[in-house]
Amino acid sequence: MDDRGGLTETHGAPAARIEVRAFPTPPDLAALADGRDDVVWLDSGLPDGAPPASRARASWSVLACTDGPFAARFRHRDRRASVDVPPASRAWFSPSSVGDRAAFAVLDELLARTPRLPEPLPGCGFALGWVGFLGYELGREVDGPDRSASGHADADLRFVDRAVVVAADGRAWALALVTDAEPAASAANRAWLGTVTAPSTPADVDDAATGLPADPGTDAPVPAPGRVSRAAHEAAVDASRAEIRAGNAFQVCLTTAFAVPAREARVGSVTDPHLDEYLRLRRVDPVPFGAYLRLGPVRVASRSPERFLRIDADGRVTAEPIKGTRRRADDAGVDASVRAELAASPKDRAENVMIVDLLRNDLLRTAVPGSVHVDRLCDVETYASVHQLVSTVSAQLPAGASRAATVAAAFPPGSMTGAPKSSATAIADRLEGAPRGIYSGAVGYFSASGAVDLSVVIRTLVTVLDEDGTVLARTFGAGGAVTWSSVPADEADEVETKTRSVLGALGVVAAW
Repeated sequence: MDDRGGLTETHGAPAARIEVRAFPTPPDLAALADGRDDVVWLDSGLPDGAPPASRARASWSVLACTDGPFAARFRHRDRRASVDVPPASRAWFSPSSVGDRAAFAVLDELLARTPRLPEPLPGCGFALGWVGFLGYELGREVDGPDRSASGHADADLRFVDRAVVVAADGRAWALALVTDAEPAASAANRAWLGTVTAPSTPADVDDAATGLPADPGTDAPVPAPGRVSRAAHEAAVDASRAEIRAGNAFQVCLTTAFAVPAREARVGSVTDPHLDEYLRLRRVDPVPFGAYLRLGPVRVASRSPERFLRIDADGRVTAEPIKGTRRRADDAGVDASVRAELAASPKDRAENVMIVDLLRNDLLRTAVPGSVHVDRLCDVETYASVHQLVSTVSAQLPAGASRAATVAAAFPPGSMTGAPKSSATAIADRLEGAPRGIYSGAVGYFSASGAVDLSVVIRTLVTVLDEDGTVLARTFGAGGAVTWSSVPADEADEVETKTRSVLGALGVVAAW
């Protein structure tokens, strides 16, 4: 046993530590994610030839298991916070509770009560902790539109005491929480360490290597109806431009959604059909912030390339907004021209710079004065299906700064709101006429080390099930930034471009 965790104590609660065990061979994370009740898989990958800045983002993948004896749950739905705490972790989080409380306030308290644990692996910020999603409508707590998500929670976060982490080079370790104050729960986690890292049989390895799901095949694409028509979206772009001309905003992130039909499950390497779909997506579109979440009735399959916020354990904050996207061309020469056109586009650069300024303001609300810097501006990054403009803004938090307060001050992600944030989100909400839900929010972790890493929920399929597993809703959101120079038809084209990387891999096409 490789025990790298140090002892910690929080508010007089029992000390805890992380025990670590290395895998003898790289594990099949898809197989480990399959067959569990709930799971959060933060899945980093990169296309061939990805730029160096992208490689730093895709250094680690995390499979967080929610079935451990210390596992707790925090949900916020219909403006009510519910915290479910098992007996083994009540000394940290207190008994279970339900109440009409703001989500970020409850999260702040839970993070303050979480045992502080040093990072067990060099370079990996994840030291167990809280994982899950924060939905876009939580923006109402920070001067956003007064809405709640429809059909699911606005936030679902799990305190996980078991996880598997995988480095970019394939090395992998299992992490488990133990404390002398809870010998039975700690013994269960030690037993799990031994079980999960047990060497695979040759047959298991072969299955992991060859059990990729089938392609959609040559069937005609299935249409995904738009929430509004293309003409209606173009009219909303013009309405946004009118608001900008009137001085009510500089930029409005206008989005819509498509209802994705459920297709017949195909034979794959896993039993969960939604995970099977996700595996098909990840094969054709490697990204640094892929994610698969199975949390209660919700399934989230995300191919996001965008980081919302990263906070290191020492309080260093990084935001990496994306604004400006072009579909890649099959011909290498044409593709290079598309990339160069994006790099030189005054409109796309203006969109990006406006959001950079917005994020500088967001970070300054909680950062040390004078510490906010723009580290790079409007770099072009290339992925499997698109080129996009990416910038990096960084800052330093004061010692002991609340991670929940820092995230709240920047929420929702500025690349999904427009600027100024309050007026832009109000305009978008009026024109869209519906909640966005998980789309445009954030997915990731709040580590027990004090580190945080959250992606922006874009390029994401969200499925909601009933108690019998019947699909109630499957939606895919897409949109773009509207400025005064926007052309409605071009904005609608951009929406369609952003649907293709996910819907195309599933044999579905946006139809509006």
